[in-house]
Amino acid sequence: MPKLAPAPRPPATPPRPAPAPRNPVPPRPPADVPPFAFTPFTVPLAVPADLQPVSIGTAPWEPGAVFHGIAPEYFDRRVAERPDLRFFENRPTKFYELRLQKSVHELIPGVKTPIYGYNGTYPGPTLRFRVGEPAVVRVTNELPIETSLHLHGGHTPAHSDGHPAFYVLPGRARDYFYPNTVPFLNGEPDFSESPSTTWYHDHAMDITAGSVWKGLCGFAPTSDALEDDLTARNVLPARAYDIPICLQDRRLNPDGTLFFDHFDHNGTLGNIWVVNGNAQPFFKVQRRKYRFRILNGCNARFLELKLSTGQPFTRLGKDSWLYPQAIEQSTMLLCSGARADVVIDFTDAPNEVFLQNILAQNDGRKPEGSLDNPGRLDVPVPFLKFIVEGERQPDSATVSVGTPLRPHHAILPSEAVVTRTFDFHRRNGAWQINQQFYDPHLANATPQLGTVERWICRNGSGGWWHPIHMHLESHQIISYNGRQPALHDRFKSDLHILDGNSEVQLLMRFRTFKGPFVFHCHNVEHEDMRMMFTFDPRLTKTVSPQPIQASYP
Repeated sequence: MPKLAPAPRPPATPPRPAPAPRNPVPPRPPADVPPFAFTPFTVPLAVPADLQPVSIGTAPWEPGAVFHGIAPEYFDRRVAERPDLRFFENRPTKFYELRLQKSVHELIPGVKTPIYGYNGTYPGPTLRFRVGEPAVVRVTNELPIETSLHLHGGHTPAHSDGHPAFYVLPGRARDYFYPNTVPFLNGEPDFSESPSTTWYHDHAMDITAGSVWKGLCGFAPTSDALEDDLTARNVLPARAYDIPICLQDRRLNPDGTLFFDHFDHNGTLGNIWVVNGNAQPFFKVQRRKYRFRILNGCNARFLELKLSTGQPFTRLGKDSWLYPQAIEQSTMLLCSGARADVVIDFTDAPNEVFLQNILAQNDGRKPEGSLDNPGRLDVPVPFLKFIVEGERQPDSATVSVGTPLRPHHAILPSEAVVTRTFDFHRRNGAWQINQQFYDPHLANATPQLGTVERWICRNGSGGWWHPIHMHLESHQIISYNGRQPALHDRFKSDLHILDGNSEVQLLMRFRTFKGPFVFHCHNVEHEDMRMMFTFDPRLTKTVSPQPIQASYP
């Protein structure tokens, strides 16, 4: 039987009442039951609309004619480490507009919830990019807080990467320049790095978690000639059967507003299961193969996904990149920010199939169990209901396990010229890397452009898990606790999981853009509580740390 702590002695004199907080945190709703009853699977899945480009003339729509300007790379499109080369580009630049706005949205039918939204929607509109087709996205901030837009999984200039201190201030605008190029390898474009499933979200320093929780996220899929060919040859499902899915957990106050505890440094969990902005919707599908770009958009919750039928997923890729060939997974573990590009075959499915989370997690620190032996829910949580209709479709895509997709260029450990070690831990109620809090003006690592480095990431705590996200470049995991990583983790990633007392070794090649950039824990409450470092690729070999080499208003 657990021992009870002794009751405290009464004070000699009555204590003075504590002053009321200026901005009181709203009371927490019941832990497991949302304050509003609703019937799941009565609302159709919302698929965000594509954002259409705008016409560009002279001022005020002259690129860079805004308070925060545009990246210098918009005017000088040379590869930083190889100025004799220009960005890969085969189409003219397209221009888009995003406005960050307050709005009202129904996560639960009939319940009006105030949100923040790109163009007032949650999720925001879908940005469709193409490798070789540059884009400028003018972001105007109509919110009362500072923001910063991060293209997660993108290969972009520092000005436009969503650095947490490169803001879009209230009432101001920034022109984000996305070259949509690929890095070069041996003087040629490295199309193994062509992204596929990217997304965007707010990344402002200290307030990312609350802003994303309120709705600041959206999809940004990218294609190239190789992926277009896979679709044209009916290997991959066509655009009409290629569906983005953002899985999130949210929590409401009794008045319908979003509950969020700004002082919870462990990570916020919700009790409402949201897909593309709606609680537990349904999606009607035909008896054919569908492609789903699945994003774990939760702040802190890890997800282990499984189909209710037990049918395996045909997985095409991890995070932003396609695999060399399709693989099979019966379940998929996704940390916050991670993506799984999958095909589900409904040809012989029953009339109803559910996409479920089977992973148990009771607080923001970590799921139950370990990465090797995760704790499972007694009753799975169904996020999405598929309603399977009609007869077999004869033109269903041909992709199956083993189908070749995108060639992969492996980085060899022998190519690494520098090894760096980063220890992720907690101190004084906040989060540190190498016993340092995040300093936006300090470059903690200064890799030389054109080189490969080995990074060793370690989590010395058994009480917390950390999903680590690297900006700018893909990375390749070469070992997990001294072992070869699982098949689905052996290629390109922009995130990896550090569970309790673990070590991940990875390789990164630094190309195209000078810094500064960041890497951080993607439990976004941990990120806001300073578990972030700066890496600042430079043309020459430099001892770290150093002041950052560039700062943009």
